[in-house]
Amino acid sequence: MKDFVIISDGACDLSDDAVKELGVRVVPFYVAFEQDKYLKEKVDVGVQEFYQMLVDQPSVFPKTSMPTANDYMSEFDKAYQEGYDIVCVTISKKFSGSLNSALMARDMFLEEHADAKVEIIDSTLLSCPQGLLVREMARMKKDGLSFNETIKRANELKDTGRCYFTINGLSYLQHGGRIGKLTSIVGNIFKVAPLIIAKDGEIHSGGIALSRKRAIMKIFDKFASIIKKHNLNLEDYLIEVGYGYSLEEGKDLAIKFEEIFHKKIELMDQIGATISVHTGPYPIGIAFIKKYDA
Repeated sequence: MKDFVIISDGACDLSDDAVKELGVRVVPFYVAFEQDKYLKEKVDVGVQEFYQMLVDQPSVFPKTSMPTANDYMSEFDKAYQEGYDIVCVTISKKFSGSLNSALMARDMFLEEHADAKVEIIDSTLLSCPQGLLVREMARMKKDGLSFNETIKRANELKDTGRCYFTINGLSYLQHGGRIGKLTSIVGNIFKVAPLIIAKDGEIHSGGIALSRKRAIMKIFDKFASIIKKHNLNLEDYLIEVGYGYSLEEGKDLAIKFEEIFHKKIELMDQIGATISVHTGPYPIGIAFIKKYDA
């Protein structure tokens, strides 16, 4: 049976160490603070470096750009030359055109290499939940699941992924067109902290709180209500803390989660530029997905 490689776009927000440990490959997004000066995330600009720029330049709203078809083609060709079949996972098509770039690359690549095997998966997820899906796919491969079995199980699994997080203020969401200007003005005047739910490939409002501390408690409340509503066993799920500028805040959230739910969080990743251009420098929350063999 021919071996295969798992490729994801950079929206998976896996750390460099995780990428190496899992044996997966990543096609980066681009980020720009200056007009038309795009830098590859984690190649030309580090994630913490990007966050520092957000903190140091609060009046500047950066932009991201998806990987190009040529970016994907380059990674596909490398894997093909090494003798691998290819399964590629992208951020939700509702949030970015990365999927279209990957599909275009696949079609062009197969024209040149008719014997290649390339499958593209719309994760319908973004950020940490997408990363959790990639983690489980890597575990499937390690456990000996075939190319086709891995694709089938991944497509079943992705619907279980979700994320609850909060941010400081609403200006970045307003600038990115995710909320109206009036809502942003009122929200920033009263210093509200929104609760945001990432599901079905999009971000949705989960309400607001009058402080960041209360917003974080709302995250725990939402998580608890999902557990109760669906009678979930936490041992069946991968659970992760996603954080922005402050690693220490992420660690504090993990400790609080353990105190409330009596389960230690083993995974923690920094939310990347693809999402933080819409949230600002202080996103933080909980992501989860069902384990493939649960």
